[in-house]
Order: sequence, then structure tokens, then C-alpha cells
Amino acid sequence: MAVTAPTATIGTAGSSPGPAGRLATVATVGAVCVAIIAVALLLPAWPAGEDMGSTHYMGLLAANQPWNLLLFMAVPVILAETIAVSELAILFRRPVSPVVAAVNRYAGLVAGFYFLGVLVYLTKHAVVPLTSTGGWRGWADVVAVGFYLLGIVPLFGMSLLETRAVGAGWDDERRLKVHASLVGLFLVVAHIAMIAGMLDPAVAGWDPTHVMDDGSAMEGMTH
Repeated sequence: MAVTAPTATIGTAGSSPGPAGRLATVATVGAVCVAIIAVALLLPAWPAGEDMGSTHYMGLLAANQPWNLLLFMAVPVILAETIAVSELAILFRRPVSPVVAAVNRYAGLVAGFYFLGVLVYLTKHAVVPLTSTGGWRGWADVVAVGFYLLGIVPLFGMSLLETRAVGAGWDDERRLKVHASLVGLFLVVAHIAMIAGMLDPAVAGWDPTHVMDDGSAMEGMTH
């Protein structure tokens, strides 16, 4: 029995949608993205909590326990791990269980849209303020936050595949290969972010005594 990649299709199920169907899919995905971005921009900044002098990546996860850890780490990582494990089951177990296929499909669908909100929120409340005030704590700080936010590329790519906004005309094998590659890419960028984020900025060359007169360089991420 052939293995098919589970996908959530907006529009007509089965065969590849025509131009009108593809346009409707792209329009629907675009509208969802606009709504997510609007909500993320309207959300207020969470209190930053006590500054531990670590990378802002670690400061973000340590503040407002357990909510920051759940929202910014647990949810995206659990979704990605769920996709990875279910993808292995799809690749090696035949026939594919409908439950496994559904879990893989909806985890992939949700992950990208969820992380889009995270990206917009952290860009507004962290990346822009830290860049404008010179608050980055060396290269390790930039790598940690940068690679964390790069997770949008594979995660949102999976959501586009699941909606068939991308790859609507691909066969199931090609879609499955691209989907699995995106899972692997997310795990790579996420682990680079973790490693850099756990590094002491001082060890990486950051000098905490170099602070602007108004102290802005010492301000942490506004979570």
C-alpha cells in the first residue's frame, strides 16, 4: 500500500486545485496571517522579570515561570517533536494509521501559524528595542535569538504545505520529503539557539561594564 503524506487541504480535497482554488487557498492563508499578526502586535509586553545577566534567550524562558517556558519553548518544540515522531511512523509503518496521519497533519498546520505570532510579538518587544538601544549581549545573544526566530522558516513552511498554499501540484512522495526536511531544519536551528542561549555572554566576549549612560544596554528583553 502506498504511503501518502497527510495534508490539510483548503478547498477541494483529492486532486490538485485549479487556479481559482489555489487563489482561494492563498487568500485564506493570507487572511489568517494578517489576523495573527494584528493580534500579536496588539498584545502588551509581559513583565521582563529579574535580569540574570544571561542571554536574552535564557532570560525570556526564565521569566514569568511557567508561562514563558510553555508559550515560547514547550508549545513549538512539542509540536515539532510530534511532527517528527509521527513522520517516522508514516515513513515506516504501513498502512498508515488515520490517527497518526491526523496528528501529523494538524500539528504541522498549527505550528507555523502559532510561531508566526511568536515571531511578530518578539520582534516588536525584543528585537527592535534591543537593536535600537544597543542592548544585545554579544554574538552569542544575537545567535540565540536569531536562530530561535529562524524557526519560522521550517514551521511556517510546513503550514503552507499542509494548506497546499505551496506544493499543491506536488505528488505525495515529494511533499513528504519536503515536509520531513523542514522538520529536520527546525530541529537544527532550535538546537543552535539552545546551545548559544545557554552560553554565558561574558564567556563569548560580552563586557557587562560597557553600558550606555542611561543604562539601556543593560535592559533585558521585554517579555
